[in-house]
Amino acid sequence: MNDFKQMHKEGKKVMTLRSTILSAIILAILIIVLIVNTLWLDLLSKKVCFWIAIIGIAVIIVNLIIASIIIPRYKYLIFKYKLNDEEIIVRKGLWFISTTKIPLFRIQNVDIQEGIIMRKYNLANVNLSTAGGNAEIILVSKQEANIIKQFIRDNK
Repeated sequence: MNDFKQMHKEGKKVMTLRSTILSAIILAILIIVLIVNTLWLDLLSKKVCFWIAIIGIAVIIVNLIIASIIIPRYKYLIFKYKLNDEEIIVRKGLWFISTTKIPLFRIQNVDIQEGIIMRKYNLANVNLSTAGGNAEIILVSKQEANIIKQFIRDNK
């Protein structure tokens, strides 16, 4: 696997930032629900609200530890891709690792996607569409994404 390429190193930061923002949104929703219940609805007792808050915060903390620290590092180590003149090989997974080999002549469409956070770090995802399904090369630099797209066009 020496000639395989990995996602960009900044990809770990993007995954961490994405999960941190999601956790902050979930925390904000939890706080809003508890405030609305306390001020206007009174559907739940104060004791139930207290336990919902404790359990919600515990879940958010566990989610932050797993989704912000463990998963980005693990995905960075597992995800690899390789281009050669006949096929593209994509290795991905978290719990179950799969290797997909896609012959270049089967690729019908190549899309480059950028998210808001990815744009800040100059990263993109490359989506490869075939008749049998899709594959994705995640969190590579924009320059690398354009090189992959051009490589596929030239070698079809």
